[in-house]
Amino acid sequence: MEHCPFAQTAEIAAALRVWHTRIDDPPLIFDDRAAIPLLSPGMRQLAKPPLPFFTMQLRALEGIHPELAALRGQTVTRARFAEDALDAALDRGCRQILILGAGLDTTAIRRPDVVKQATLLEVDHPDTQRWKRARLPPELARSVSFSAVDFARNGLPERLLEARLDPRRPLFAHWLGCTYYLSPETIRTTLDSLAQVVAPGSELVADYWLPSETLGWRPSMLLRGIGLALDTQHQPLLGCVSSATIHALAADSGWQVAEDLDAATIRARWLAGRRDSLSVPAFGHCLRLIRK
Repeated sequence: MEHCPFAQTAEIAAALRVWHTRIDDPPLIFDDRAAIPLLSPGMRQLAKPPLPFFTMQLRALEGIHPELAALRGQTVTRARFAEDALDAALDRGCRQILILGAGLDTTAIRRPDVVKQATLLEVDHPDTQRWKRARLPPELARSVSFSAVDFARNGLPERLLEARLDPRRPLFAHWLGCTYYLSPETIRTTLDSLAQVVAPGSELVADYWLPSETLGWRPSMLLRGIGLALDTQHQPLLGCVSSATIHALAADSGWQVAEDLDAATIRARWLAGRRDSLSVPAFGHCLRLIRK
């Protein structure tokens, strides 16, 4: 795979969503086998169904060490959270869908109904977007609008208006797997920039991670380990923030917190009664904001 840290983390997230369909029990929290064609050949090989013995051994290990299954669980629960919110927005008549930091998001592939009834705009880092578009079927790529934005450098409002976003109509946006790679100031700038060009009543779904110093030792060690691994990809964790901080950033930018699900709430909503080893990290939150 080409050297692009943004594409690498996007691909890992997509592979985790596929991996969920391979080793976890039904019902699936989020079925994203549509991501398989977007994976590089090596990652696609890793995402093949494992041998039953390997699955049994892995699940036994994850049962003893739940943190090993936490990132997979976090990746699919945040995707399900966003998908449920998207369906609710469509039911309300929302016809503008914006995917910030789209990565290898498969809404356009999985949901032809969304493409038919709404305008779908994907915004991402230029390198990641180039990497993804090269793997999309041409006819599908033509059905989606793309805007290349480096959140730390580019003007988001201008790019969205250039992409023909209608500021008079409410939209639904999701921004998954991004905040913790951005500084709090860049998070604020992004929230503020989006608020400038969306109509009141627009909705934004995101996820964020708590800082390690607020956690117990096991989730703290997991988060520190993730940070060390990301450092090797030159994509450090910059924006692990408290709930109070991100709520304040949202309020300052004109957003109201509608939902903020902590790990316990996520477990109760989607993991209760499951017999597999799926878990979620204590530092993961799912957030839904409404433009005031």
